[in-house]
Amino acid sequence: MDKIFSFFCSNINKGMNNEQQNTQKKAYVEAQTDYLDKLAQHCDYALTLQTNLPTYGISAATMEKRLDATRNCLHKFRMRFNRLLTGNGHRRNNDYLPVFIAAIEGTQNTYDKNRTLHIHIALGNLPTAATQELLEDGIRQIWAATDVGTTDIKLDRLTKGTEQRWNSYIGKEAHYKNNSEVIDYSNTQAPNKILATI
Repeated sequence: MDKIFSFFCSNINKGMNNEQQNTQKKAYVEAQTDYLDKLAQHCDYALTLQTNLPTYGISAATMEKRLDATRNCLHKFRMRFNRLLTGNGHRRNNDYLPVFIAAIEGTQNTYDKNRTLHIHIALGNLPTAATQELLEDGIRQIWAATDVGTTDIKLDRLTKGTEQRWNSYIGKEAHYKNNSEVIDYSNTQAPNKILATI
């Protein structure tokens, strides 16, 4: 009888712990969404970068290695992107730092043969002289020069009011696939003048 009671109590505690974890994860995702919605108001472009890293049928350990490689290449890309747009201006004056919100997706999809890890980015606070054509060309060259990058990029202008929809789209894995780590905060940046308004 004591063994049955202990087993029963153990399962109840596990259930309660899982419920608490789910509640905490939902609260985190909601807070993240609120923060990113405020930041997204300062974004002008939606960017998608494809990698050459397939996700089909790989182990969790391999996925983690590919995710690390993607984060590292995204960091190199972000540094070169900042330099392309401002030279060293963003280092001398933080007001020039572009808004860069990155989400690495595809870690949850190991069943589709045609999928790769890919990155959705919201961009803002860009120099007025940066046309969409110049941005596309520069981004394609910089991304393709990384170890995981390809020339398959897509850059779209965000119109007023669509920033939150793009933000919801890049955060969809957090909402629908329970992947609260989809936003790559190590590669997300914004100037202090914008952060002070959030």
